[in-house]
Amino acid sequence: MKKLVTLLFLLNVLFTSAQVFDVETILSSGADDKRINIVILADGYQQAELGQFITDATNITNELFSQSPYAEYKNYFNVYAIKVPSNGSGADHPGTATDVNEPVFPVSDVDNYFGSTFDFANIHRLLVPVSNSAITNVLAANFPLYDQVLILVNSPYYGGSGGQYATTSLEASAGEIAIHEMGHSFANLADEYWAGNGFAAERINMTQETNPASVRWTNWVGDNGVGIYQHCCGGTSASWYRPHQSCKMRFLGVPFCSVCSEGTIERIHNLVSSIDSFTPITTVFATNSFPVDFNLNLIAPNPNTLDRNWMVNGSNFANDVDAISLQMTDLVVGANTVVALVEDTTSLLRVDNHNTIHLNSVTWNVEYDPTLGITDILAETSKLKIDIFPNPGDDFVNLKFTTDAVKDFSAEVYSLDGKLIQSVPSNSSDLLSIDIANFSQGIYLVKIYHENTYISTSRIVKK
Repeated sequence: MKKLVTLLFLLNVLFTSAQVFDVETILSSGADDKRINIVILADGYQQAELGQFITDATNITNELFSQSPYAEYKNYFNVYAIKVPSNGSGADHPGTATDVNEPVFPVSDVDNYFGSTFDFANIHRLLVPVSNSAITNVLAANFPLYDQVLILVNSPYYGGSGGQYATTSLEASAGEIAIHEMGHSFANLADEYWAGNGFAAERINMTQETNPASVRWTNWVGDNGVGIYQHCCGGTSASWYRPHQSCKMRFLGVPFCSVCSEGTIERIHNLVSSIDSFTPITTVFATNSFPVDFNLNLIAPNPNTLDRNWMVNGSNFANDVDAISLQMTDLVVGANTVVALVEDTTSLLRVDNHNTIHLNSVTWNVEYDPTLGITDILAETSKLKIDIFPNPGDDFVNLKFTTDAVKDFSAEVYSLDGKLIQSVPSNSSDLLSIDIANFSQGIYLVKIYHENTYISTSRIVKK
């Protein structure tokens, strides 16, 4: 999950002049290895200005988590600020850009720590920290468990960038700039204004597909202002399309569109399990004392949209609770399986027909002896990502499983009136193919099983 630098690099850092700086906690939601860690770095702040840096970092953090979808998923993040002093205050401005269409600010050559400069790539507002080695060294020596870096540059002029590291100046729109650039760096979102031929590519929110049934955001077309809108302004722009006319990836001061919100949540789900901890953990004991409790400690969005399903020996036991209690009569002699499945059903994702499913689970293998009682519990967690493609499909729809669990998946296809159409047996691989060539055009339900235990239902569409 974390972008840990390699051991070789760490050893190199130990024998070089990498400095250790003060690290302040801006937001703490949980253990670093179970949260998304945003690290904010100071550039162009002199030693005497580092108190202001903490204030700036706090203000931007508060603004980030006041806006959707970060507001709903605040509990999934930690934020830390590293107080890196620069010799000079501000950012370089060589005055070389030719696209200036605003009041020109003074040319400057500032001795800042990460080399942040305006006019990068001949673009006046493109503010980029050019000393990647300095950034890497500071992260390795001070906070190697980072997931996302945001660099605050102590300049009052408008600027930012969203490459490997999100960067913003302290212009009056700094919070909005930071959130927009985080859209690039964290969620891999494209600009929804035309940024130029060199930035055009198939992305979450950018495509050359014009068919509403095939476009990558087909689940949203027609809702919340989502459509297929042509880019403009020269080059090959007319062949590229965006999902919305007023998204934060196009204009500051407006919300993310539904497509970009969904892409951001997908990134969060890829990085963090919603299961923070659980009990009992793996243990060997003998007890005839019942009931025996099984508990989940979850990282809940706000509002809590986590769907919790409990199964005992393959049968549904309870729903939408964080804990269950088992009596002796709930167990069979010998091996028992208790499974807790957690899925985020937020309306910010189109869960019922979304083409990626994220599931987190805990499985307890419980041994029961009628004389001794429970004699052994072995617990394990797993993350499961299911990609469904192509959906809609003509001949086949594939289910691809990315998991740390045993690959033993099967599926059943049902019509909307509940009739079983097809069973797809497990093939012990990470891919199941569903032959839909002879299906009638329309929508079908696919029930997915892991080791013969039901885990999820999704929709597939026959073109």
